[in-house]
Amino acid sequence: MSVIARQSALGRLGRTAAAAFDALVPVACVGCRRGVEPAGAPLCGLCRSRQPRLPVPRCTRCAQPLGNIAAAAGERVRCGTCESWPEVLVAADAPFAFDGVAARTVRALKYDRWVALAPYMAASMAAAAESVANRLGARDAACLVPVPLAPARLRERGFNQAEELARALVAHGLGPLRPALERRPGGGRQAGLRGALRRANVQGRFQPRAGFDAEGGVAIVVDDVLTTGATAVACAEALAEAGFRRVAAVSFARTLRPLDGDPSPTRASRP
Repeated sequence: MSVIARQSALGRLGRTAAAAFDALVPVACVGCRRGVEPAGAPLCGLCRSRQPRLPVPRCTRCAQPLGNIAAAAGERVRCGTCESWPEVLVAADAPFAFDGVAARTVRALKYDRWVALAPYMAASMAAAAESVANRLGARDAACLVPVPLAPARLRERGFNQAEELARALVAHGLGPLRPALERRPGGGRQAGLRGALRRANVQGRFQPRAGFDAEGGVAIVVDDVLTTGATAVACAEALAEAGFRRVAAVSFARTLRPLDGDPSPTRASRP
């Protein structure tokens, strides 16, 4: 069995195990653990209202909230922290700030294996995904590329949260799903790293799948959290090698960063 086939089989086993777990655990709100309707959203109405939306105005490229900078300028501006991004990565967006209920939702999917959260999270991401697809200039042609996990991490977790989100986004008329990248062995967890360390940790870690040819297409990189953008940049560079001409990124949440030149996140929350 090939490596790709083994990874696919592991992913199916992970989703099956997670579905069985979801069936045994009483349905509860991710935010407050109060009971919710089995067929309803995994967050109660109060917790949904408390999810921290990304404030406006925001950077036109990376969605970093700009505070009073843009208001004072009276125009759409960039934050400056994404100026080092490669030209191929044209835009990024997310519906929520990585804080509070939104952060707990991300952790519940990634670390607690609540795979049933993926459709709800994807529904929240759909508008942002459509927005960046329009920025690519190919609303109906953009494919969804989940950030891949290292083989060892996939075996440990049993599923890839980014792939679950991308799969769920297809149901919203986005896609198709194209797992065009694979992750080279090595490198550690991104969680807890900041600034240059995050960039160094993922530099060169992604590569196109053998034989994959994008033929000049456009792609949306899907992940659960955008922190410094290091992972999105590394994926975009690998996708450019595969032949994609323009790339965007979408996530469920975005870590807020200061606008004083410090590239580190404002919070040390584990994404």
